[in-house]
Amino acid sequence: MPRKQPKLILAAYRAAEARWIVANQRGLIAMLKAKGESLDAEGMLEVYLSSLKLLEDHEWKIRQARKAKKSETKKTK
Repeated sequence: MPRKQPKLILAAYRAAEARWIVANQRGLIAMLKAKGESLDAEGMLEVYLSSLKLLEDHEWKIRQARKAKKSETKKTK
């Protein structure tokens, strides 16, 4: 039976949540631009994109570590 990977699950969840926030922020910016309103939302988008990058990098590192561990296990058998 496969072991649970709570770190990977949490990292994937947080990255997905951040992608959702970025998508919503982009929609808000498009709506504001169409109305000719203030674009303070673009600054927030940059913050969200920076956070998303960090979360995706963290998820990638966890996946790479898991693959390396699986590879080591196969070599020792």
